[in-house]
Amino acid sequence: MNTIDTKGLICPSPLIMLKEALLTIEPGESVSIITDNEISLQNMLNYLKDHGADPEVQTRGKIHTILTMRPDRSLGESDPAAYCETTPVESHRSDYVVCIKGDLMGEGDPELGRMLIETFIDNLKVQENLPSHVVIYNAGVKLAIKETTTCSSLNELEELGCRIMLCGNCIDFYKIQYKIGVGMISNMVSITETLASAGHVIYP
Repeated sequence: MNTIDTKGLICPSPLIMLKEALLTIEPGESVSIITDNEISLQNMLNYLKDHGADPEVQTRGKIHTILTMRPDRSLGESDPAAYCETTPVESHRSDYVVCIKGDLMGEGDPELGRMLIETFIDNLKVQENLPSHVVIYNAGVKLAIKETTTCSSLNELEELGCRIMLCGNCIDFYKIQYKIGVGMISNMVSITETLASAGHVIYP
């Protein structure tokens, strides 16, 4: 697997290096891109998703590694610099984090709990102030399984600029590695740092 190290670089350099790396491999082959820049991370993810890729992100401290296969869609005419946002998305975002620790909301009837968590996540995206992150761990990672209502809602949140962080150990525990349809696979170091630095944390 090719590995591209873009640490210390800002847009458009990481995006251009990403495109060049993808063009050197065949469709279906993989490439790894390393960055220490949050803005570049989001820009590269947007570029990949718009071209039909399904990237995975692993985060360790402030270092992010994107793992992706070359998409079938043509990249030759694409302009990676067009995805270069140089400032964070600040509008409609507050300094708070939503932390989801299960696939149900509240205690009591499981069917009601499932309905409540689906409604809660769906309503997050229409808030005037969006959370900076949604951190999901334990059974909550099941909410990111492809083709679920909650996965669709989380995808919409991600498109609005909210980072979806999933506990990698939890995904491994439930053996759903190949079912995840949204978010970045993270670890407890990054999750702890995110929660500790948040203005406040909401637990639904």
